[in-house]
Amino acid sequence: MKLNIKNTILALTLALTFSSCAKKVETPVYEEIKTPQHLIKAKELNKGIYSLKSAKKINVKELVKEVEHYPVIFVGDYHGSKETHTFFNNFLQELGKEGYKINLINEWFTPAHNKLLASYINGEITLEQLKEKRKWKKFSIYQWNLVSQLYKTVKDNSGSLYGMNMTKEEKKKISAKQIDQMSKKEKDFFNSLDVNVSAHKSLVGPYFNHCTSKKGMEPCNERMYRVQVAWDTYMANEVNKLTYKIENKKDKLIVFVGAMHMEYGLGIPLRFSRLNNLPFYTITNEDLYLDTNRSNSIFLYK
Repeated sequence: MKLNIKNTILALTLALTFSSCAKKVETPVYEEIKTPQHLIKAKELNKGIYSLKSAKKINVKELVKEVEHYPVIFVGDYHGSKETHTFFNNFLQELGKEGYKINLINEWFTPAHNKLLASYINGEITLEQLKEKRKWKKFSIYQWNLVSQLYKTVKDNSGSLYGMNMTKEEKKKISAKQIDQMSKKEKDFFNSLDVNVSAHKSLVGPYFNHCTSKKGMEPCNERMYRVQVAWDTYMANEVNKLTYKIENKKDKLIVFVGAMHMEYGLGIPLRFSRLNNLPFYTITNEDLYLDTNRSNSIFLYK
């Protein structure tokens, strides 16, 4: 990733800036900074699926074989990427062909929408009606057809759909620490949040630095990070609740969520692993570098 290279340059700069020596300072000889060993140039591999477990390119059938013994699969979503959704749809279709029961949990719906999602799966409403009842145009700027193809594939393969997202109201209470407006359940959840995972904060923290704070108030980036932790934790809790759907080796619980919620095993996977010891597999996507620390497999889309 670019961040790794930037960090390397920063480290070298600081070392040169703060080092002191009694001897004559020699002019340093600069060498081209090489890509760290855990980064592979994605452009050298072209489009496709790269298995970091097998250290090679694989096809979708091989990916299905690779996830055979993992009941829970986390898939990172770049919301506006047609390539990502096409790849994931092909993956779901191949799972269906191999006889797997697909239980798809996705970020675009909350648990309160589970009955609505079930009404689509049961044939009571159409995809277009599902879109209208979700008030998609008001709710999201992203293309409905990118995700709706996934829902159709799940239905065609006799699968199930579930929501796991927090509501805006819940996030607002967490951000502003509106304890007095929380129910006992919400307070217990708020008090359980772990905002001290340094690796996670280092990963997502820079994305909140643009946030400006009002005078006398808690720093805005701290509030945003607390919401991020709550968001990941809430969704991990929902995934954990649905693990009862896994009754045999042909049942898969597949979590389709924004990539930043799951990269490097942080975010949702980390919170989920504290609740459940089921083995899980992670799939993310990239267009510049493959980071072998990032997930089990990576879909190359550019």
